[in-house]
Amino acid sequence: AADETKAARKTAAALTPEETYYEGPPAITETIIPTVSILTVVGIIPAAAAWARQAWVRYKITTRRIRVTSGVGGKDMAEIVYPDIVELRTAKRLFGDGDLVAFLRDGAKFEMRNIPEFEDTIEFILKQVDKDVAAEYRKKGDVTNP
Repeated sequence: AADETKAARKTAAALTPEETYYEGPPAITETIIPTVSILTVVGIIPAAAAWARQAWVRYKITTRRIRVTSGVGGKDMAEIVYPDIVELRTAKRLFGDGDLVAFLRDGAKFEMRNIPEFEDTIEFILKQVDKDVAAEYRKKGDVTNP
């Protein structure tokens, strides 16, 4: 019966069109402090790194997958599908942004930094992942709220 339920869910998922929840760069707020720190010579490097992420990193979060495209011209691409996620951990940042690490079935880690509208985005992702993964995250996944 459990296998039939899984098969029915897979069929339903295959028939529903993929919808995009968010597509764009990391949150712009990550550039505020590094940009202000340019006033010190040391601040030039973090500011350049933050602005480079704005220019070259793109997130796409849909009902079926998460894709991170990066590099000059978007040459590097990493993509995961929700059934591969076995654990989620997050950390909130200032201004409503946050970071996410997804631990995958094969032992790999998938990281996203400075996710905009973090709370809403995490709720969307939790609706897509396995119920057990979502329940475990709600217990102890947010490392900034132990």
